[in-house]
Order: sequence, then structure tokens, then C-alpha cells
Amino acid sequence: MNTLLQPGGDAADALAAARALFPGASTQAYIDVASRGLMLASAPQAASDHLQQRVLGRADKAAYFAVVEAARAGIARLLNCQPDEIAITKNVSDGLNIIASAIDWRAGDEVLVCPGIEHPNNLYAWRNLEARGVSVREIAAQHGELSIDAVREVLQGPHRARVLTVSGTSFIPGSRIDLDGLGELCRAHGVQLVVDGAQTVGITHIDLARTPVDAMAMSTQKGLCSVYGMGFLYVRKSLAQTLRPQSLARFGVDIPATHEADYDTGPIVFQQGARRFDLGNYNFLGATLVKDSLDVLNGIGTAAIDSHVTQLAGTLATGLEAMGAPVHQPRTGRRSNIVCVQARSGPPAAAALQAHLKACNVQAALRRNTVRFSFHLYNDPTDVAAALEATEGWMRQHGASLG
Repeated sequence: MNTLLQPGGDAADALAAARALFPGASTQAYIDVASRGLMLASAPQAASDHLQQRVLGRADKAAYFAVVEAARAGIARLLNCQPDEIAITKNVSDGLNIIASAIDWRAGDEVLVCPGIEHPNNLYAWRNLEARGVSVREIAAQHGELSIDAVREVLQGPHRARVLTVSGTSFIPGSRIDLDGLGELCRAHGVQLVVDGAQTVGITHIDLARTPVDAMAMSTQKGLCSVYGMGFLYVRKSLAQTLRPQSLARFGVDIPATHEADYDTGPIVFQQGARRFDLGNYNFLGATLVKDSLDVLNGIGTAAIDSHVTQLAGTLATGLEAMGAPVHQPRTGRRSNIVCVQARSGPPAAAALQAHLKACNVQAALRRNTVRFSFHLYNDPTDVAAALEATEGWMRQHGASLG
């Protein structure tokens, strides 16, 4: 893939060029990256070429490994970290569980969570530690958001917190956390900040060389515009060097070797950084596809993508609110790419609105009593206009049912 945003180039032109790479963006107003991102037009051919090598018995394992390393380097570039701070995983849940199980917990240690804004997978991974004597301490959400002041209040009082885990952007209602401020607070109190990056990576600008995040789990099917079944785990190297993997395979061990099947009888030496968490053979097809989408994302840069999607989300939120839709507005002033219409009357009204949007060729998600719109780089103002037009038509007849 060529770099879409040239030095001194116009971000709007680069984003327009990127939209053309995603055919799904031209057939509907697809405002649903929080469920899954659109994939590149080139993906079916790339997948076919990869599979055809297997069909014909011409697989090149060395080339497969090179593709994995290209994908690892691509996500490291996107996040501004080092490749050896990236492990290859299956998905977000896999990454969260890897970190949760690798810490040297002591009975009485605490994990801080905010259940009101978290996906269940960022709760179960930590609750599973209760059998080891670890307490999961809950912080109440305020207006659908995690307040840094509430975290500060906990950390300034009696606590045994080792980890605070939070979504960079919540799946509903789309609250965007101040990772810089939260990370600094955690660091000042000796607490590791672990981030569920499912709704963040590839969409929100994150600079891990600057922002004090200690670990971040991510998957490839949403903001990275690729397939299910592959993910990455960032672990800051200074932390990774202190962690012991609870599952271990050949790729996580550092030995003199000429082949992946070589074995050394000496003491186990883990690979440097997050590479110690790599297990077994990789999802080579997934790596092939995400490598290409990472080229596109890196070609534009997440700073430009972040600005683009938050502007679209802000325009949509303003328009929806003007027609009387109950839109969640962030109290912190930090707009994300997600806009949620919350039916106070319950799920049936939200389901009816979503069904109407779908009939109008607008793709948005239904979560609980909420219709969720979520933007990515391939969206543009025509998608906002389509969503507003469809919603306005429904609101004229049924708006009161939202409560």
C-alpha cells in the first residue's frame, strides 16, 4: 500500500482516497465500526492468494513469519511503541487474560474496575482472579463515564490496588477516557493501567511512547479493519520483563535455534518484552490481511483519523439532539467516534429505531436500550446526512416512544 497522506498533504484528500478502498462505504451509510470495521476491497484477493498457496501445497513458512513480523511492526508504528512490546494474540479477551494471569498476585491485592462502562470480557478476566485471593473493587460510573476524580479518591485512601483496567472508549455509551491523565495518576500511586483497546485502536490517536499505559489488548476486526480471530497485546517492556507467562510455547522462549521446532534443555529464558506471550503457530491469514489495513491506517495516521471521526460524531450528535433524540453527551468534554441514542423507555423503542435505520440503508448497532453510531476513516458527511434524515423521519412519528 502507498502512503495516502504525503508530507504536507491534505488529510481530507487522503481520507477521501481511503474511502474508495472500502467498497462497503459506498453501498450504505455504514456507521458501525464499534461492531466491526469494513474491510479493504483487496482483502478477498489477498485471502484467496494465501489460501491458494495451501491448496497447491506451495506454502512458504518463512514468508508467513515475515508477514507476521510486518504486522507486528505495523501495529507498533501505529501506536508508537517498539515491536518487542507487541505480542500476537487471538483477540482482546485473550490479551486481557494473558496479562491478568501473568502478574504475581498476592492474596488481598485489588483490581479496580468500573462495571458500568465495561464490556463483560474486561470484567470476567479479572473476576477469575478471585479464586487466587484477589479482590475486584468496583468504581461507580458517573453519567456513563469513569471519573478520574473518583479514581483519585480511591487511590488516596486505603487500598491495595495493583491494576486499574478500563476501556479506552467504552462500547456504550462511547465515553472516551483521558488515558494521559489516568495513566499519570496510576503511575503516581504504583498502579498498572491496563486498557481494553477494542473501541480505540486504529480510531483514536494514541502515542504509547508518551501516554503512560502499561498494557493494552486489541483485536483486528474493528478499528484495524480486518478479520476476527487475531489480536495484539501491547505490554510496556519494563513491565513485561517482570511478568511470567502462565502458558508457554516455543516462540516465547529465547534459545539458539535454526528452526521453529528446535528445543534447548537449558534453563528457560523468556523472549524479550511482550514476545514471551506468543503461543504456537500464528494466524497467518489474519496477519496477511491486517498487514494491508495497517498500511492504510499508518498511511493516514491516527491523528488525522481521530480528528475526522470526532468531527463527524459531533455533527451527528448535534443534529440528533436538535430533533429531540436523547443523545448521550460526554460530561468530560472528550468526544469519541461513538454517538449513542438511549431510549429511556427501554429496548423496544431502540430496536424499532434501529430497524428503521436499517430499512433506510443506515447501519448502526443495537446495544441494550441504545442505538449506537460509530465512525471510522471511511465515513464522510454524506453518512451523517443519511443518518440524520432517517432518524428525523422516525422521530416525527415515534420520537415520544424513546421516553
